Amino acid sequence: MKISAAGCCLIDYVYANVPYHRPGFKRFLSRRPGDGGIIQGGLVFTEDLSACFGMELQEILREILGSVEASTVTLGGPAVISLMNAAQLLHGRSVECHFHARVGNDPAGRLIHGFLEASPLQSLVMTDAQAPSPTTIVLADPSSHDGNGERSFLNTIGAAGRILPGDLPPDFFQSDIVLFGGTALTPALHDGLASLLGRAKSAGAITVVGTVYDFRNEKRDPSAPWPLGVPDACGSIDLLVSDAVEALRLSGAVDLRSAARNFIDRGVGALVITNGEQDMLVWSGGKVFSALELGSYPVSTVVRSILRNDPTRLADTTGCGDNFLGGLIASLAMQLDGGEVSLEEALSWGAASGGFSCFYVGGLYHEASAGEKLRKIRFLAEAYRTGLGTAKGGDR
Repeated sequence: MKISAAGCCLIDYVYANVPYHRPGFKRFLSRRPGDGGIIQGGLVFTEDLSACFGMELQEILREILGSVEASTVTLGGPAVISLMNAAQLLHGRSVECHFHARVGNDPAGRLIHGFLEASPLQSLVMTDAQAPSPTTIVLADPSSHDGNGERSFLNTIGAAGRILPGDLPPDFFQSDIVLFGGTALTPALHDGLASLLGRAKSAGAITVVGTVYDFRNEKRDPSAPWPLGVPDACGSIDLLVSDAVEALRLSGAVDLRSAARNFIDRGVGALVITNGEQDMLVWSGGKVFSALELGSYPVSTVVRSILRNDPTRLADTTGCGDNFLGGLIASLAMQLDGGEVSLEEALSWGAASGGFSCFYVGGLYHEASAGEKLRKIRFLAEAYRTGLGTAKGGDR
């Protein structure tokens, strides 16, 4: 089996304890949509942040962070972290995971190469001397949302903005599963999603799209729904995974059920809308995954219980959504060997993966030995599956 992914890959500079209530942070918050200020829980481009306040990025960071250094410098990005988690969970199976990206010829680019070379992924990373490597400064406040945590992202697109649809080789599309993750940070891939997904489906692949906050289109027109490809790519998506804010902005809806209905009407095969620590909204039309009525599903109650009993276990929420998506993909790959594919079963691995990522800083989990993460996630997935079984018959 072969899984191929393209999209966002970068270096995350994670600051794991940035109190959002302090004046140094609040000063740089967005005042109106698209103005370039920091979006709590969202993403803004660093050049727009600098332009908004007439200050260099380093000056802004000094006011927010003082002399504090990053807690973690690690690999990040919705595409690569999702695929990395899937590869770790698929340890011991005959599955190849291929990743495609573009980075700069600079220290951050060399870090990306190093992380990928030490990973279970097979990667094709193009080096671009004309642009810096993509990076994100992650400002995390674990005390936000009643202790459930929040993070805000300051992104430099750099070389990721220069990857083109034509950079993906023909064998990229000859895969069992194709993932496009966080393509709002790779604009040419994002705009060309409909064509790229169409090529993958024509080759027999299952298509998965994971979204990310689209500041480019938010800045372009804060009152209009964000496009998902031009033309709209929804009809070529077998599984769409989005968080609540992204779902509302991509659909133009005022509530999550209306957002889900919008995506369904536009032709997605299945969808999951996450909402932080609150319930997820899930649906499948019965194409790749067996049919499932639109309904709510919980996050991992075991993880919530652990954090409630010992709040010090919450290290960081960075990468929760990316790992959640990777868990879904891993379960999809596992189930393809057995016939019928259940989205509920995939949720058990997704919720376990997303929950487990709260216990370490950054999106990437560094295994002491191959198979370590699989052993830890399997326990949480089994617990989720058991809890879901006891909840059967309730209002979904």
